[in-house]
Amino acid sequence: MNQRSFKEYVQGPVQIGMGMGILSLLARWVTGSTILSSPESMVKYGVFGGIGYALMGAFALFAFSFIGKRVRRDFPEGLTIGDYLKTKLNPLGYWTFVFILILTSLHILFIQGMAASTLFRFLFHSSLSIEMFLFICFCVLFAGFGGLKMIHHLAAFKVIIMFAAVILIPLYFFVKEGIQPVYDGIRLYHPYMLVINHYDIWSFLIAGMLVGFGQFFFDLTSWHRLFMIEIKKVPLTFSLTGLIWLIFPLSFTSLFIIVIFTGGFSDIQSILVGLANKITTPFFFILFVLCAFSAITSTFGAGLHSLVSFIVVNVIGPFRKYSNEQQKLRMAYLLSICIGVLTYFATILNSSSIVELLFYSGNIYSALLAPIVSIVFSKGKVSNIIPFSAVIGIIISFIFLPFASDFQSIWISGFVSFFIVMTHTIFKFTINRKVHHVKQQ
Repeated sequence: MNQRSFKEYVQGPVQIGMGMGILSLLARWVTGSTILSSPESMVKYGVFGGIGYALMGAFALFAFSFIGKRVRRDFPEGLTIGDYLKTKLNPLGYWTFVFILILTSLHILFIQGMAASTLFRFLFHSSLSIEMFLFICFCVLFAGFGGLKMIHHLAAFKVIIMFAAVILIPLYFFVKEGIQPVYDGIRLYHPYMLVINHYDIWSFLIAGMLVGFGQFFFDLTSWHRLFMIEIKKVPLTFSLTGLIWLIFPLSFTSLFIIVIFTGGFSDIQSILVGLANKITTPFFFILFVLCAFSAITSTFGAGLHSLVSFIVVNVIGPFRKYSNEQQKLRMAYLLSICIGVLTYFATILNSSSIVELLFYSGNIYSALLAPIVSIVFSKGKVSNIIPFSAVIGIIISFIFLPFASDFQSIWISGFVSFFIVMTHTIFKFTINRKVHHVKQQ
């Protein structure tokens, strides 16, 4: 907690290499929702839903490597995504995206809070108020007060715990139960899980690609890590992270298949209870709990730290001149506490499932995909119509929400913003060609 400067609080003392970059990104993206929503995707949309969830995240991280390479080439120095957007957007478009970034970042913290509450219900079967209070306090202390240095100190330990869990626990179950009995049990009790040509699966996968890519491309923490990694190592770091990340949701999906092959279930909570009953070895049970807790706290901490840094630098910074670095640090600590309190009350008063929460914000993320790609690959400043296209897409999708399914509204928001961006790009290209032709004459 003894940072010498606010920049050290935000980015640490030095730029990081590929190894530390992969650890840092895994600590962000192996989340509580990865552990819980990949099996929940399997429960709702079959085995291929769980596999599709894993592939969506891996492809998004791989695709972000191209985004990151272009960004660092055009803008090698920066602290946050806000620094980059300020160079590419006009003031109105910039503040529009700032508002959306804050909203989506708070939503990510809220999802991790809900994942933590699910874990605590599974462990303690009691009121969540005390457990969630301790969880929020821990995250605020190690991330909000400790800064990036403390986050990196804990990242390696957490990733090791998570790797041990995703490798050892499924291996233990498959050796104990065997593969053929598991397959036969799924065919007997849950044959729908083995069906791929089902409309809901494809709807889920298409909508999930839009949401996943939009979330990865517009994530504060991913951009934060982008500016910390050495420029020449950015593409390979994000690509390898996507490949390694793929292991985690696939492993958790296979783990929960082991639980349900002997009978029915009612919801994700009942599957967790079934998992507890099947893990008869204390070592593996403790390992699973540590894995889940590590994933949730690392993601919450990374998101909290990035959001606080973004607000101090890009939201408060333009309106308040700090006399010294300590003032910035005190503001960061105060914001960490306020955001922690907000997340605490929002979590204990909500009862939605993780997948419902992920797709509730899907309209926003799918609408952001085309604009952020256009901003990155455009030369110079872009018109306000680009960020406004996301807002228009979000508004229209919510207007059609009563008449469309959740997935269809995600498609609508993505299509509307894409159509506006493409129309503007074609119109701009046509005008520039005409101007160039007139000048030649």
